[in-house]
Amino acid sequence: MQHNRQPMIPTARPSPVFCANARQVVANPEQYAHRPLLRRLAWAVLMNQRGRIVDQTILAGMPVEQ
Repeated sequence: MQHNRQPMIPTARPSPVFCANARQVVANPEQYAHRPLLRRLAWAVLMNQRGRIVDQTILAGMPVEQ
């Protein structure tokens, strides 16, 4: 019998400054249009802060907008 228990990894909490920077990036998409991966990371940080789960597999499969 095989047990597939998920590893227990402690949740990382981004600092308030990190979250403020992420909000700045998401709030000004035209300023960061040339850095699509930064915008995606900022979005993921803010979703995590809200307690939402970001599926990294789906996120990695999405095309990076240019």
